[in-house]
Amino acid sequence: MPAVLPGRLVNAVLEGLASNPALPRHLLDRLVTRPALAAELADRADLTAEHVRALLAHGDSSAVHRLLENGMAAPADVPIVNESVALVLTGRAGADPALVRALAFHPDPSVRASLPEWACSLPADVIALLARDPEPQVVAELVLFHALPPALAESLSRHPSPDVLRALASSPHTPASVLASLRSGTLVRELAANPATPPEVAADLLPHHASRYFLAGRPDLPAEIYEQLASELEPGILSQLAANPAAPVPVLRQLTGTRALRLVLLRNPAIPLDLLEELAPAARIGPEPVPRIVSASPSELRALAASPVMQVRMMVAARADLPPDLFACLVRADDPGVAAAVAVHPLVTVPQLWELASRHGPRLYPRIARNPLCPAELLHHMASGAGSVRDTWRAAARHPHASAETLLLCLEDAQARHFAAAHPHLPVAVIVELLGSEFTAGAAAANPSLPVRVMEELVDGEGAGSPT
Repeated sequence: MPAVLPGRLVNAVLEGLASNPALPRHLLDRLVTRPALAAELADRADLTAEHVRALLAHGDSSAVHRLLENGMAAPADVPIVNESVALVLTGRAGADPALVRALAFHPDPSVRASLPEWACSLPADVIALLARDPEPQVVAELVLFHALPPALAESLSRHPSPDVLRALASSPHTPASVLASLRSGTLVRELAANPATPPEVAADLLPHHASRYFLAGRPDLPAEIYEQLASELEPGILSQLAANPAAPVPVLRQLTGTRALRLVLLRNPAIPLDLLEELAPAARIGPEPVPRIVSASPSELRALAASPVMQVRMMVAARADLPPDLFACLVRADDPGVAAAVAVHPLVTVPQLWELASRHGPRLYPRIARNPLCPAELLHHMASGAGSVRDTWRAAARHPHASAETLLLCLEDAQARHFAAAHPHLPVAVIVELLGSEFTAGAAAANPSLPVRVMEELVDGEGAGSPT
């Protein structure tokens, strides 16, 4: 490690120390005095009442929000040192109405405009006041975030500001009668995208091209609307339609013209199983379960598991609640896609992980290394034989079972080195060395195995002194 840490590493090191679960009390006492670390320290579970008071005194709104969310402070404990802290307090249930009213009268329009978004609720007099605000942005924010009395919403539908009208057309709080009155060529996008817009009003927007992308994703329109949208040429509109479970099956069958659309269709919860099987060979579905596979009945699931299409069997293997006998069949399969799915499955056993590693080799190592059950010996075996499959090192470096010897192998890869720097099994000398690298300094400082004497020297030198 260099004799002096470069300035760019100071913040990373101190922020890492602030999140280090092994940080001793006497160093925590010192770090809470630093305003720049307030937000990072606010997430700690070992804060004392004195620590919380010190953090609140900094007036950092992010720290205040986190302390309130974590139950480390109550609204009555928070000193109101600036407007941003006051806004955070209005977001708590039972916020002081006097504080809300004070912010509603604030001379800075940006503060008044922030109030509706932050506040849990607004008293009726504050709603009326903000609705008359001379700044259109304040009125627009009120409309977006709070339900207004119907008469007031109807009155604002005649507001001269386009921003206010757009907010009314976009807000899920706007009454249906007001939304119907806003139909015009300038607001069709907002109305089409607003789930509160009545279906008959939304359907009438179809002649406006600007509405069609949003109409294609709505779940509440007549079948003939989706049928007309299927004749569009614009990829975005067709993609929205392909993902829409309300689209009729004949419409879905029309949308197979491009690989992008086929991938979207495969994730539509309403896709027919025969269409899913037809499209599956083009799939690169990723780790997330396919919705139609998740909802498949036991008989459907067994039929899909016997499909001649490998990608279909892979989708089945990714389902978490498989019957044990069905999983046992899948884990013996030779297909690499199926093996990749079962390698991270909650039913897989440690002996099966060894078997999968032996049968499929390095291409499957990264998936096996992501399994929480993967033992230290298997992780080391795979890291030793990873070759060019660097994802193995990256996964192993994040695994809690990884040994010191395995982590040292993972240092060959830059990204894995970042993960390894935070691992408590990494040798102390290496952790200290990694404090000197911009890419690993924060992670190394957060490592609970970092010696207290090193933490002390880092705090004493504000991150600039080198541990010896």
